[in-house]
Amino acid sequence: MSPPFRWDGVPDPLLASRAAAGDTAAFALLVQRSLGPLRAFLRRLGAPPDLADDLAQDALVAAFEHIGEYRGEGAFGAWVRKIAARRYLRTLRASRRFESLDEAPEAYLPAPDTGRRLDLDAALARLPEAQRLCVSLQHGAGYSASEIAMALALPEGTVKSHIARGLTRLRQELGPER
Repeated sequence: MSPPFRWDGVPDPLLASRAAAGDTAAFALLVQRSLGPLRAFLRRLGAPPDLADDLAQDALVAAFEHIGEYRGEGAFGAWVRKIAARRYLRTLRASRRFESLDEAPEAYLPAPDTGRRLDLDAALARLPEAQRLCVSLQHGAGYSASEIAMALALPEGTVKSHIARGLTRLRQELGPER
């Protein structure tokens, strides 16, 4: 008798093609692999935990409905992060929270000098909203500066500036080892 098949080593594109063919167990494994990081990504963008959970669920439902469109060129989790990022940006637009991100104050609260390492989530949370969004969209969802500019209705130069300033502040807080 052969040993049971192990799904844990199966690459995302193969799982996605099986899911597209109706294999719900394959899609369940994709969800299991990506749900935690997806929620964390949405919180890094600035979504409160309950909204992050809702958006993650919505993004995964959309991924399930459109699984045949996943081309397997990158990790499934990265594809779902893009879906979730678009949904989060729609939520922000609906609440009109980023109408004037390019004019947002540059209020910055430096980390308390406690002598301990800061984690990325805490450091991102201290960035001004525009910088946090731009850095997270570029480095967390793989958006280009021009895509971010279109999504946030900001000039591309402003987006690049927010990314540069945000990364500089993150490097200052997290130290050279990170």
